[in-house]
Amino acid sequence: MKMNKKVELLEALETMIDFRKDEYKIEYPLHEIIFMSLFGLLKGAVTFKDLHTWMQYQEENEIFKKLFKKERVNIPSRSTIHHLLMNTDNNELELIFRNHFVPYVKLDNIAIDGKWLRGSDVNGQYTQESHKCILNVLDKDTKIVIGHKFLEQGKLSEIPAFGEILKDNIFSKEKQIFSFDALLTQVKLLNGIDESGRRYIAKVKGNQEGLLDKAKKVIAIFSAPTDSYKNDIFTIEGNKITRRTVEVFENKSCNLVMFYGDFKNIQTIIRVTKEVTDNKTGEVKTKKHYLIANFKTTAKSFHDIILQHWRVETYHYHLDMLTKEDNHSAYVNPFSISILRSFTVNLYQLYLNAHKGEKIMKSKVTMAEIKRTCLHRDDFTSDIFEVDS
Repeated sequence: MKMNKKVELLEALETMIDFRKDEYKIEYPLHEIIFMSLFGLLKGAVTFKDLHTWMQYQEENEIFKKLFKKERVNIPSRSTIHHLLMNTDNNELELIFRNHFVPYVKLDNIAIDGKWLRGSDVNGQYTQESHKCILNVLDKDTKIVIGHKFLEQGKLSEIPAFGEILKDNIFSKEKQIFSFDALLTQVKLLNGIDESGRRYIAKVKGNQEGLLDKAKKVIAIFSAPTDSYKNDIFTIEGNKITRRTVEVFENKSCNLVMFYGDFKNIQTIIRVTKEVTDNKTGEVKTKKHYLIANFKTTAKSFHDIILQHWRVETYHYHLDMLTKEDNHSAYVNPFSISILRSFTVNLYQLYLNAHKGEKIMKSKVTMAEIKRTCLHRDDFTSDIFEVDS
């Protein structure tokens, strides 16, 4: 059995500083508990109670005995597992997370989006705690999350958190394309991306009302779009058909298409018309969305970039459906276990990327089927760590 990547991960976890003071009395090494927790999450043990119940049967697990180089695996109590994961340094764990997944990503097209930890809705003895949110950084080409920013003040702190992401070397690749929600369409952020040689495609909504009005007025000057693309029909939710038309407006005589306030280098305005038809009633609903970009490309390319942004929402869906993230209490220090949940979904996704169109046993490879197979087979769960990039 191959153990290379599991050993590498375990060795990386072993470098983490253990917050417990008396290291000579440590019965349950931190790196072993974190690794076992990740393994348990992959198998569907999604709560601390589930993890402890599952761990109780792992004392003689051959995979762990070989990895940990022990004759018998020590299993902590439920409260100890909770205490260890709650007090683990999430910044150290985040660095290990990023290093593990860097070989798998391209970092050409990046989606940024925040996710509430719904279990942080404060009540009872935790009234001094704030709502928690995580800003996830998704590589759209591979559907892998490559980083997080942990927000203690809810979504309002997304703006400075995104500023920190833009300063991070891992997200400083020239011509990287960032896509994000309208909340992050801020002068300082967009100009910072532009000045560093990177690219953005930014939504324009009510939070930048003047910008939205100006974009509409500029579009009205054009007799026709510079380019347009209408996508193929596809069905959503079983009984609805969606059509998207992407229209691009650019200045052919120079790069700039619009001046507005302190925003620099707005080269393209994009109008997306989304038409949803209810197959049962025939009712048609139409919405228009507007975006700006600091680069030029075809309407088809913009369509693909915009549609791919929703992969981060799919990732959030998987966190909720596969790891039950929204069901967890998240009052105090919930970020380390959140990183392990992202680790879990990423490993599922890597397996899906490598085996798309194939079957597990007799079933088609899907995220849910990967989780179900992990539940029943330790060897399969172990092999997931070894998926090649």
